[in-house]
Amino acid sequence: MFKLALKALVDRKLRSVLTLLGIAVGSAILMALIASTSGLTIGVQSQIQKTGANVLTVRTAGGFYASGSTSTFQLSEDDVTYLKTLQGVSSVYPYNSYGAAVNIGGSSIQATLVGIDLNALPILYEGLTLAEGSMPSLGDTTSAAVGWGISNPVSGTPLQLNQMVSMTISGIKGAKSPVTYAVLAKAFLAAYGTALSANIDDSVYVPMQATQFVSKSPYFSGIYVICNTPDDVANVENEIQTYYSNNVRIISPGQILSSLQGITQQLTVFLGSIGAVSLFVATVGIVNTMFVSVMERTREIGVLKALGYRPKQIMGMFLSEAALTGVIGGFVGIALGFVLSFAIGGELGGGIIGGRGFGGGFGGGGSSQAIHPVFTPGLIVFSLIVPIGLSVVAGLYPAWRASKMNAVVALKYE
Repeated sequence: MFKLALKALVDRKLRSVLTLLGIAVGSAILMALIASTSGLTIGVQSQIQKTGANVLTVRTAGGFYASGSTSTFQLSEDDVTYLKTLQGVSSVYPYNSYGAAVNIGGSSIQATLVGIDLNALPILYEGLTLAEGSMPSLGDTTSAAVGWGISNPVSGTPLQLNQMVSMTISGIKGAKSPVTYAVLAKAFLAAYGTALSANIDDSVYVPMQATQFVSKSPYFSGIYVICNTPDDVANVENEIQTYYSNNVRIISPGQILSSLQGITQQLTVFLGSIGAVSLFVATVGIVNTMFVSVMERTREIGVLKALGYRPKQIMGMFLSEAALTGVIGGFVGIALGFVLSFAIGGELGGGIIGGRGFGGGFGGGGSSQAIHPVFTPGLIVFSLIVPIGLSVVAGLYPAWRASKMNAVVALKYE
C-alpha cells in the first residue's frame, strides 16, 4: 500500500510538493514557537539568577533612566538610611549611571558609566570576577574597573592595566553639554554578558564619589535593595511603595517575569494562529489532492476491485497516501523548524532581553542576546504526530468515497 502511495505522490510531483510545503510550514511554525518560547523562559530565569531573585531596584518615577528625568523627586542619602531600616533588608547600595562614549586609540565605544560601591558587584551579579588587576579603593575618583567588552574591543588594541581611559559622558542633569572625564583602568572584569538589560561587559565601574564629582550632585540614579531571601521581596516592595507612593518606581524580578510572560503569551497566540492557519490550509489542500487523486484513478480503483481488492484495502491505500504525505511533510517541517527556531530566538533575544524596555540593571542598554531554543524528544514527536494526524483525518472522506465506488461504473469511467 505504501509503495502504491509513494508512486501516486511521485506521479503528481508539483501537486504533492505544494501540499507537502503547506504541511511543512505549519509544522515548522509550531515547533519553532514552542522551542523558542521555552528557550526564552529559560533565558529570563538564568538572567534573573545572575542578578539575584532577592534584589529590588528603586528609581525615581520620572523614568527608568537617570538621563533626561523630569521628576522633581530625587533619591538621596536619607533614602538609603530609611531603606536600611526595613525588615527583611540585608543591604542597600545606591548607584549612578550615565551613557558614555569611551575613547580608546582613536575609536569610540558606546558604554555605561556606573558609580557604585564596587564591593557590591559580586553580590549583585553572581559569578562576576576580576580577570586582571584589583578593584579601586573606596573614594578613589581616578580609577575604574572596566568591562570585558571595553578592555578587549572587537577592533583596535586591547587596554592595558593602568592605561588612561577617556570618556564623554552624557545625560547629566543640568549640564549643557557632554562632560569629558578620564580614569585609569585599574581592573578588568571577566567576561560576563548581559544580566537583564545591564550589559556588564560594556560598562565602566567607578566608586560612587567619582560620579558625584562628575555630576556635581549628591543625588542617585537609583538604589539597590537586597532582601534577606526571595520570600521577603514582596513585603519589602509593598513597604517601599507605600512609603514613597508615586515618587518612585520599583523594579522587581517578579515584575520583570510577569511582563515577559505577557509578551510571551501574546507571541504564542500570534505565532500559534499563523501555524494553525497554515495547517488548516494544508489540510484543505490534502482533501483537495485526495479528491482529485480519487477522480483521476477511478479506472484504477475499478481494476483493483475487479481483481478482488476489498473496500477496506482500497480505503487503506488512500489513507496510506495521506499518511505518507503527513510523514514527509512532518520531517521537512522539523528540519525547517530547527532553522526557524534560531531565527525567532535571535529576534526575541534582541527585542525582549537585549532591549532597554526592562531597564532594571544600571540603566545601560544591554547588547542583543540570542535565545537558545529548547528541543525535547516530546516536542519533536509532537511536531511529527500533528501533521500526520491531520493528514490522515483529511484523507478519511476521499478514501471512504474511493472504497465505496462500484467496480463496473469505475471501469467504464473515462
